[in-house]
Amino acid sequence: MSHRLLLVVAFVLLATSASAAFRGLHGLRPGVSYEFPIYKQCDPRWGNDTMGTKGNGWRSTICGEGCAMTSTSMALAGLGATVNGSAVTPKTLNAWLIANQGYECLSGDCDNLVLTAPERFSPLMSLIGETQKPSFAEISADIANQRIIHVAHVHNNSHFVLLIGAVPGQEAFYVHDPFYNSTQYPYGNISDIIRFKINTYPVYKQCDSKWGNNVMGSNNDTICEVGCLMSSISMAIAGTGILINTSVSNPATLNKFLQTHNGYTSGSDLEESVIPQVSPLRIQWPSDGMHLSNNIPLATIKEYIDRAVPRIVIANVMHGQHFVLVVGYRSDN
Repeated sequence: MSHRLLLVVAFVLLATSASAAFRGLHGLRPGVSYEFPIYKQCDPRWGNDTMGTKGNGWRSTICGEGCAMTSTSMALAGLGATVNGSAVTPKTLNAWLIANQGYECLSGDCDNLVLTAPERFSPLMSLIGETQKPSFAEISADIANQRIIHVAHVHNNSHFVLLIGAVPGQEAFYVHDPFYNSTQYPYGNISDIIRFKINTYPVYKQCDSKWGNNVMGSNNDTICEVGCLMSSISMAIAGTGILINTSVSNPATLNKFLQTHNGYTSGSDLEESVIPQVSPLRIQWPSDGMHLSNNIPLATIKEYIDRAVPRIVIANVMHGQHFVLVVGYRSDN
């Protein structure tokens, strides 16, 4: 935590989309807003892998019953999730799920995906729930605006596919189908949907054991003790896909960068002017970035967040004792 009392820090991270983790946008069909890999559950690289958990019921293979898991792996890979530096696949996600209580037995079937498991696997998305399908217009808007992942139940509740965009001029969706060769399904064929919120920014905790005890400035204060502002900035940098010396931004990598670039005062206060050195062409810290009082209207903060390239807002809360990254707002409050 920086000891200066700042109400709002507002700076700019330049990216071509809300998150550079969304893969290339070139050459996509009309109505498709971002691109996911196509994985087939019966691919010989993983199709015969056993899935599920031990229990009172049967277990099958990824080829046999892995449509929901495979669709979820496509979503995670498209959002930039990796395993040991490589994009997640049905094979690697399945192995993680087996090792981390990611399956459950229901009605004699032990291959059911625990719907909260993907958010434990990666902070890039979080579960909304398996719900009745929203309107066609709502689903289309949520996909186009990169807000929601939709894993749709089709074929009379017997199969799952990943929705990737609306078909222009039709009440139908383009899909990545992990089993059949279908490339689109009518809205009417969807019974219900597993919905995940896309988290543009990862959530990092300053006291995470991976970095919480790391020293920041010369006074030996740790990230866990005073690293809320630095950790908030690391989340913002990570959310736009900007790397720190070829590494993903997190409190550990940003802290190391700051230590080697005179990024702290004689204590552990942050030298904010050093932050743009992480990526000078993509990070700007404008002269009006520091606000020592509550002098930014709420409408201005909303405008910052709603920009095509958002202006990052980090707010000082708890009577000046803590910093948080602002990621959205409630329109009713």
